[in-house]
Amino acid sequence: MIRRKQQKRFSPIIIAFAVVAIAAIAGATTFLVFAVSRNRSTIVNNVTVANGSGVKIIEDSDAGFGKKKISFLNEGANNVPVLLRIAYSETWSKSDGTIVSNISNGSNAVTKIWTQDFLDDFVDGSDGWYYYEKVLEPEEQVQVLTSIALSDIGYAIYNYDLNFRFESVQADATAANSLWGKTVTVGDDGVVTWAF
Repeated sequence: MIRRKQQKRFSPIIIAFAVVAIAAIAGATTFLVFAVSRNRSTIVNNVTVANGSGVKIIEDSDAGFGKKKISFLNEGANNVPVLLRIAYSETWSKSDGTIVSNISNGSNAVTKIWTQDFLDDFVDGSDGWYYYEKVLEPEEQVQVLTSIALSDIGYAIYNYDLNFRFESVQADATAANSLWGKTVTVGDDGVVTWAF
C-alpha cells in the first residue's frame, strides 16, 4: 500500500481572509504615514510679538495720595520699536473687601493729573484701552500720570487701588491687526494713526 502525502489545501475563505488582513494592514500603514507627514507641516509666522521687547512700567510714588508718576519704558531689548496700549482701573474697598463706588457727589473720588503726553498722544479705543499715537522706540519712555489727589475726604477711610496694565507689539500694522484686531498706519516719522 502506497501512502501518498496529503497536500494541505487552503480553502478560498482562508485565502480571502488573509488578503483582506494584508490590505487592512497596508491601508493602516498608509494612513499612519499620511497622518505623520501631515503633522510635520511647517507654518511660517511673519508676525513677531514684542514680548521680548522689554517694555515695562515704571512707578515713582509717595505712599498714599500725592506724587504718582507712571511711565512706560521700552528698554530696547532686541532693538524693537513697539506700538503700545494701556488700560487702567481703580477700585475703592472697605477693610472687609466690600467694593465701594468711586463716584462721590457725581464725580470721581480721586482726581488724576495726567501728563500732556497722555492727553495729546493717547487715543481712547472705546474698548477699555488707550492707544499711543507714536512708536515707542528702544530706550524711550512715555510718562502718563504725575499725581493723584483725594477729592472727597469721606473716602479717606477706604482702600484705593489704581492699577495699570499694558500691551506692546512690534511697530507693524500687520502685527497690530493680527494681535489686537485694530487697523493702524505706522508712518516713517513714527506717527501712528489708529482707525476705530
